[in-house]
Amino acid sequence: MEYKGMVKALLGALLTLGTAAAVANDAHAPAAPPKAAASHAAPAEAAKPAEAGHGSAEASKAPEALSPSIHPLRRPAVHTATAVHKPAAAGHGRPASSHKPAASHGKAHSAAAAGHGDAHDDGHGHDSEAGKVQNLVKAMLAANTNYMKRNNSSYFDKFASKQTPRATVVTCADSRVQSNAFHPDAVNDLFMVRNIGNQLATSEGSIEYGVRHLNTPLLMFIGHAVCGAVAAASGDFSKLERPIQKELLTINIPKGINVNEGVLMNVNNQVESAMLKFGGEVESGKLAVIGAFYDFRNDYKQGKGKLIITNINGETDPAKLAALTKAGNFFNAATGMSAAPAGGH
Repeated sequence: MEYKGMVKALLGALLTLGTAAAVANDAHAPAAPPKAAASHAAPAEAAKPAEAGHGSAEASKAPEALSPSIHPLRRPAVHTATAVHKPAAAGHGRPASSHKPAASHGKAHSAAAAGHGDAHDDGHGHDSEAGKVQNLVKAMLAANTNYMKRNNSSYFDKFASKQTPRATVVTCADSRVQSNAFHPDAVNDLFMVRNIGNQLATSEGSIEYGVRHLNTPLLMFIGHAVCGAVAAASGDFSKLERPIQKELLTINIPKGINVNEGVLMNVNNQVESAMLKFGGEVESGKLAVIGAFYDFRNDYKQGKGKLIITNINGETDPAKLAALTKAGNFFNAATGMSAAPAGGH
C-alpha cells in the first residue's frame, strides 16, 4: 500500500547511505532487552509546587517539589537497555558529572562571566563572544547565499505552498546530531522535532502534529552516543535550572546507569510511549515507530557516524530486527498483524 511504500522508500534511502545496515549483522545487532526489574520502576510523580505562601516559614523549611509540566499518557515501564555491542573503551562507564545537557549552557554568554576566554576559542582566532557571533552569522549568511545559488526557483516551488514530509523524526537537541548524518536532503521530507533527550513527553504536540495532521507514516526516535541529557537524568540534576529539571524528569532511567545504556533504554521508552499514544495508527498498519542509536564516536565498533536501528514497533530482538530491516517490513513488527485495510488515514 502507499504508506508502506513511502516508509520503505525512506528507510531504503537511509540504508543506501550505509546508516542502518548494521542491523543485518547478527554479531553487531542489538540484544533483546530483558524485562525491567522492580528496582527500576518509574519514579513516583513529584508533588505539586506550593501555589502560595512561598515566603512562609514552612515553605522555607521544605524545598519546593518540582512537577513536570507535560506528562506522557502513561509512564512506560523502565526497559533494560538494548545492548548494541560491547563498547571498546572502558572509560564509557557511568556518566561523569561533566556530562550535562547542552541546554544547560543557556546562562549569560558574557565572555568574562562565562569564562570563555582563550581556552574556549572557536578555532577561528576570535576570542571574544562578539567576534564569535559576528563571524558565525557572517558564515551562516554566506552559506545561505550558496544554498540559494545551488537550488533554483523550481526547487522551492515544490514545497512553497505545502509541506509533505514522509517521516516525523525526533532527535536530541545536541549540536552533534543533525539530519545530514542520515538523510541527503531532509527539506520537506523529515518533520524534525528536537529536544534534550529526544522525548515524546516534552514535545508531544509537535510529534502529534506530524503524525496526525501531516500524516507521516513513520515516527522515528534517534538517541545518540554520550547524550548529556541522559547523563544528567541518571545523576543529581537538582542544581540545574527549573525548566531543564522539568525536561529531565521525564527521562525515565535508573540513577547511575552507563550513559550509552541509558540512551538505549530511553529510546525504548520513547517507542513504547509512542505506541501507546498512537496505538490505533500502529495496530492498523498506518504508522511505523522506529528507535535508533546514532554512534558518532564508534562506541559500538560499527563505524563512526553509524545509525543503528534498535527498535521496530517494540521489537528489539537482533535477529528479528535484521530480518525485518532486510525485508523492509517496518509495520506491526511486534504484534504481527496484517497490513491495514484500504481506506483513509
